[in-house]
Amino acid sequence: MTLVSLLRGSTFAILAAVTLGVAGASHAATEPELTGVKIGATNDPQIGGPWVIAKEKGFFASEGLTQSDVMLFSAGPQSFPPFVSGDIQGDSSGDQPMFTQAAGGVPLKLLAIYSEISGVHGVIANSSVQSVKDLEGKRVGLAKASTAEWYMRSLCEKFGCDVTKMKILAMAPPEAVAAIANGDIDVYSGWQPFLDRAIDAGKAKGVHFVHYNNTSYFKGAEGPKKVENSYGVFYVTTKFLEQNPRTVEALLRALDKACNYINANKTEAAKIIARVYKDNPAQMESWVSAIQFGILVNDERMKHLQDNADLLFKEKLIHQRLDLKAVLDTGPLKKVKPDAVAIGQ
Repeated sequence: MTLVSLLRGSTFAILAAVTLGVAGASHAATEPELTGVKIGATNDPQIGGPWVIAKEKGFFASEGLTQSDVMLFSAGPQSFPPFVSGDIQGDSSGDQPMFTQAAGGVPLKLLAIYSEISGVHGVIANSSVQSVKDLEGKRVGLAKASTAEWYMRSLCEKFGCDVTKMKILAMAPPEAVAAIANGDIDVYSGWQPFLDRAIDAGKAKGVHFVHYNNTSYFKGAEGPKKVENSYGVFYVTTKFLEQNPRTVEALLRALDKACNYINANKTEAAKIIARVYKDNPAQMESWVSAIQFGILVNDERMKHLQDNADLLFKEKLIHQRLDLKAVLDTGPLKKVKPDAVAIGQ
């Protein structure tokens, strides 16, 4: 073997080693810091649906989150203790639960707005409620510190009823379904799938929609009437974001894949979510179709969120005014999906 061939072989070996080293470093730079993350979400299509799809379709695994899971709750406030304690590392809810935690001093960062959910929110009542004014004096069940609470207040503000003349009873959605069927409450403010379950269970009491999917069924005030702008949001603690930026980016990619899958495969996505929730697939598809899925943080959505937070402060449902711009962190989303961030445009 000549000296030239020896040198040539050594050069190739060095180049190969360098190439492998660069590739390894590049891979390490995009790998999530954690493979096992728990995400909190409500067991409904609008909030938990995309996370269920992310798990069931392997989108977590494809992003290196091979040991990750979704913890499901019947209402957003139930996730507060595990989120604060760190038992779940990310939380998803309607906007009010996030406002409640942020205003209560929980250091968190809003990372994504991924569903417009007003189409599956509503108020149902027994046969004693036909007109708007009939709501006054009635027993109203709802999950405190959830979107259902300010939905009820916003409805009264828009239609002209006095919420202070109602008896508001705090109860989780499954409890409210039983309560309105049994006659323990007259009105329930909530979201799917619990609204349809309550109507089915309360047929003997004449339970019916009085407002649903941005439409009024009040006598004398029938027709399209939007009373809220409500969104599904994803957030983590400030500490978790600082310590695990690549994990957060991986979660955002998995969430984006899930939203895109739902939009492209509504029937199949509804079947998957219905199987996990043990719901009727056809009903699930109708709910999924009433929701706008897709990660987007823009001026319009941020204005809606700020308006909602200001209303909660005005109504004394949170104890300090929130500046949502200070809660929002678009850095991770800009890296993952730049066109999903349209602030100041």
